[in-house]
Amino acid sequence: MRVRGYLAGALALTGGALMLASGYSSRGFLYTALGYAEPRMAALLSGVYASAALLAITLLEGVIALGGVTVMAGGLGIVFRHTTAGKTLIWLGGGAGFLGLIVGFGYSAYRLGGLGPVLGYLPYWVGLALAIAGRRLAKRA
Repeated sequence: MRVRGYLAGALALTGGALMLASGYSSRGFLYTALGYAEPRMAALLSGVYASAALLAITLLEGVIALGGVTVMAGGLGIVFRHTTAGKTLIWLGGGAGFLGLIVGFGYSAYRLGGLGPVLGYLPYWVGLALAIAGRRLAKRA
């Protein structure tokens, strides 16, 4: 059972390294949702609560924006038996999972004009797929 945890961590570390090496940064659904929520916090909350909520959103956006680094930290968390924290970091760094990968790939193909430019980011997509596979494998470990 522990071998599965090491394999999951190794997949996530490899995926995070590929994501970093590609130089492509994807803004996932959660990042976009937080961007929409941030300006509305001041209207819904007041004083210290609004400031705390805006700080939390800003910190979370920063963690999500780090992408590959966050995925690698999640892989290390899994290797060192902090499975829940590792899976959470992989989820934050890699988007919302396999559905996020498929939607992101389709959106990029549409936005960039076909599959040619998207295939230039193949290391990122492979890294993201490895990170997702590592997270799924860690669920069973």
